[in-house]
Amino acid sequence: KVKSYKEIPGPGWKGNLSYFGKNGIEHMHLRQQKWRQNHGPIYREQFGPYKTAFVADPKLVREVFQNEGKYPQREPQIELWMDYKEKRKQAHGVFSLNGEEWLKARSVLNKKMLKPKVVHGYAPELSNVVDDFIGRVNELRSTTSDKTVPNLQNVLFKWSMESIGTVLYEKQFGAFSKSGSEESQSIITAIQNLFSVFIKMVFMPVWVTKFYETKAVKMFYQSMDTLYDFTDKCVEEKLKEINERNVDADENSEAEFLTFLVASKSLSLSEITSNLVEILMAAVDTTSNTSLWACYCLAKNPEVQEKLHKEVTSVLEPGEVATLATLNKMRYLRSVIKETLRLYPAAPENARFMQKDTEIGGYLIPQGTMVRIPLYVMGRDPEIFDDPLTFSPERWMRGDDTHPDYHAYAMLPFGHGTRMCLGRRVAELEMQLLLSRVSQLYLLESKNDVKSIVRGLLSPDRDVILAFNDT
Repeated sequence: KVKSYKEIPGPGWKGNLSYFGKNGIEHMHLRQQKWRQNHGPIYREQFGPYKTAFVADPKLVREVFQNEGKYPQREPQIELWMDYKEKRKQAHGVFSLNGEEWLKARSVLNKKMLKPKVVHGYAPELSNVVDDFIGRVNELRSTTSDKTVPNLQNVLFKWSMESIGTVLYEKQFGAFSKSGSEESQSIITAIQNLFSVFIKMVFMPVWVTKFYETKAVKMFYQSMDTLYDFTDKCVEEKLKEINERNVDADENSEAEFLTFLVASKSLSLSEITSNLVEILMAAVDTTSNTSLWACYCLAKNPEVQEKLHKEVTSVLEPGEVATLATLNKMRYLRSVIKETLRLYPAAPENARFMQKDTEIGGYLIPQGTMVRIPLYVMGRDPEIFDDPLTFSPERWMRGDDTHPDYHAYAMLPFGHGTRMCLGRRVAELEMQLLLSRVSQLYLLESKNDVKSIVRGLLSPDRDVILAFNDT
């Protein structure tokens, strides 16, 4: 007999209240672990106005994605973000759309974000940004006696921002430039400010702003205005350039993301602007955070770091920069990134709204229920992964017999299906280029211990202090 939604076990009203207590948001992933242990692989809570079911078993996760429908709907939108778009009469981008409009935008963007051949065309420019990152690291470590890099998280943030900028806008913002323009600095500041107030925006009801406009709200609106104004200008400049050069839209050509969007006329100029801004906001912190965790994991696991160094140096000559051909030979590098995402997924959970009444795990999940997939919890579950707290990239190496085969839905840090992460292939390429160079040049040494907290993304609870010693 199929059980009702109300029969799903869970923490009850205490679970809802826990978000408002001490470390309510920051430790939500740890509470989810406890709830999984107490209630099993499927449990429920009331998350604000939403009925919520947590699904923490690969077989059940597969059922969720198999029933997500033609137009998958993700977690609820940030109210203040939607309010901003309405007040400024801005178009919606792929991250704030659902239904047919979402599919239309996504189908256009996929052509330049998910086709391997096209994404490979971004490699030379992305590699140039890695050069700038290495230059900045060398400058900073020369200022300390132990070769640590002060505020490493910020340096990686700038690297990630410049990387996605070269893809989306076909130019860098100038974050590593000592003579950057006033405009480029305003863009950098706007992006950093947006991320600094992000978590406040997630839980800020719009009605609050009608009575009291906080400093964070003002910063949010000002920063969004800066990004939209800059992006509008870039789109208009690209349109002028295309008209002068009489450029054709070729979806299969390498690189030139913005050129394709404008020339193809598949989206309006305002839709292009909104998509650029939304992808930029989604891409920067996720990639920089994962790269920071990867460096931390390598520093904490010297044997893994040594194995990666041997692989990279066996493929690359001293001073040689990785290319697509050489990256394809670095299997262990890809496994290091995958293992990092198992233990430290960029977002601690994924979510889908059920489009119809659906039976999952013997329970009837009503239409409109938000099903949350706790990635952090699943990645550390001993019922899913053997020796789950050990950082072991070998578990992802084909032919390795020290680990069992894992369920295909055991680990989905980029999501799954038609609404999987749009920037997955670009992010993976960015991290491969960065980490191969870091492993080639440096021996990372950890100077402190950190724990994970939720600040929108899964982040370190303090600065990660690493020494970048010469190999």
